[in-house]
Amino acid sequence: MECKKKVAFLPAHPAQVWILNSVAKEISSFAEPVWYLREKEISTELADYLGIEYRVISRAGENVLGNVGELLSNTFKTVKYTQKNDIAMWVTKYSAGIIASWFLRRKSITFIDDDIDLIPYLSGTNFPFADVIIAPCNTRMGRFEKKTERFPGNFELVYLHSSRFKPDPAIFNELGLHEGEKYAVIRLSALQAHHDKGIRGISEGLLKEVIRLTDNDIRIFITSEKPISSQFEQYRLKIGPGKIHHALHYAKFFLGDSQTMTSEAAVLGTPAYRINDFVGKISYLEKLQNYGLAFGYKPGEEDILIYDLKENLENASLAKEMDEKRKQYLKDCIDPLPFFVNVIRRTLFNTTPTDK
Repeated sequence: MECKKKVAFLPAHPAQVWILNSVAKEISSFAEPVWYLREKEISTELADYLGIEYRVISRAGENVLGNVGELLSNTFKTVKYTQKNDIAMWVTKYSAGIIASWFLRRKSITFIDDDIDLIPYLSGTNFPFADVIIAPCNTRMGRFEKKTERFPGNFELVYLHSSRFKPDPAIFNELGLHEGEKYAVIRLSALQAHHDKGIRGISEGLLKEVIRLTDNDIRIFITSEKPISSQFEQYRLKIGPGKIHHALHYAKFFLGDSQTMTSEAAVLGTPAYRINDFVGKISYLEKLQNYGLAFGYKPGEEDILIYDLKENLENASLAKEMDEKRKQYLKDCIDPLPFFVNVIRRTLFNTTPTDK
């Protein structure tokens, strides 16, 4: 019996675990998935929850110098793993696997939803060495356009498309709420990635104002990548890593300075309010705003955010309107999972888009 070619997955961030887990399940009919992880935030905890067998290659660096040193070390490691385990392809957003593939003349696929002018680090260490880049239709790719395979939609639909994700109302019990009780989720990002230098997000003043606005009516839950002030500890969200999307689905609204969780909430039909210095710069999030699924504000526009939030909370038909907008968005997009899998198959076996 012929052995299947091995495809290595290396998520660099917890959100990528969700994406690649869905993809890995689908390619098992024609390839053997192999997993490597960077230990970053809840990546390993999430992988354990999803039943993924993996090898940790490093702990994520804490600053630019740490990330550079980690990348150099991991590049040598991925070269070694590729040779030792006869890996035919790396599918990863992390540059080490992409560079190893290029060095050993193996296949590689990277994927991105940030516009190229916002991520100069990846533009130099990742894209030049990748065989294929997968990106949403409206993401700016500049000089790498020719090697980019595009799809209408966003990567969060890989695992949150309505054909796969089924919200579980049991989340109310896990949150200590009665079913149907109103609550909101707030996400605070560390904003320490290589492209986050100088980026501002949610201030303590805005947190206090949102809590004051919703007091006695909507329960607030805060999930944070960074330490939070003791005055906000009572609001900390305490659920397992696999439950966050159920919490987002039933939430009255989402507020955050995270790009990914804003997109997740938006495609689930939950009003998603985002405030950071990236607002107005990231194409796929601008598209969600154009559909009315997300709302973007720059630091300094907190008063406008509060006004819009209050107005929407007073809109009795908002839930119905958001559901209609979500359905229209899904209608205009494709399910990106089959697309992603097809790109892997074609690249792995050197076939063309018209080959069956």
